Amino acid sequence: MGIAITFLTLFAASALAVFSIQKKRDQVRQQATEALAQRLGLSFYKEDNFGLLAQLKDFDLFHRERGWLGRNGKIRNVLRGTVEGTEVFLFEYSYLVSTGKSTHRVSQTVFFANDKNWYLPNFRLKPETWWHKVRGLFDKSDIQFPDNPEFSDQFWVTGQFDSLIRQTFSPDIQQFLNERPPVHLEGNNFYLLAYKPGTLLPVESAGVFFEQLCQLVALLKKEGKMELLNLAEIKPLEARKVKM
Repeated sequence: MGIAITFLTLFAASALAVFSIQKKRDQVRQQATEALAQRLGLSFYKEDNFGLLAQLKDFDLFHRERGWLGRNGKIRNVLRGTVEGTEVFLFEYSYLVSTGKSTHRVSQTVFFANDKNWYLPNFRLKPETWWHKVRGLFDKSDIQFPDNPEFSDQFWVTGQFDSLIRQTFSPDIQQFLNERPPVHLEGNNFYLLAYKPGTLLPVESAGVFFEQLCQLVALLKKEGKMELLNLAEIKPLEARKVKM
């Protein structure tokens, strides 16, 4: 009996120590993210005050959570602003994965752009791996770009209406994506989502990621012109303007 009590006491103490360490890390990251928002001229929110989780539930990224026991996805450390009239967000999305014997948290940095004047085709873009190349032998869903074999070789692109997707990914946008670290993109009508699955970027790297995606948004809005957004034009969206 005494051994059992000792074991439970040690287990509880260890669990409390792990929880305290994680809480401290979360606090440090929150402070660093808030400082990043100030440097970029963005609004910062500790929690998802915008209903993003419900708004984005149909995207592939958020489907993954539903494949695991315990559907408890959470969005926090939200940055919000505008790029040439397009609402943009950067946030952390996490959920718990439980196998029955153990539980761990999956977290990733996510960029989201929302523009009611956009009419993006439904598409998914991801870095092409060796498995995609094997899969391509019998699966012809990968949309090819004959004028840019490098882009076709680097990315696996799927979706509805091939011609519209090729039109969306103009030569300038193809070049932009080829020259930057691989990223997963999802588009649908008013929405553009970008992330690296299971990757929670360091705060400073998340800032660079955000700036690069803002440039992509600007390029999409300029309909293929090479002139990109001057990042100084990113404007904060005040909390009082938020429609709940």
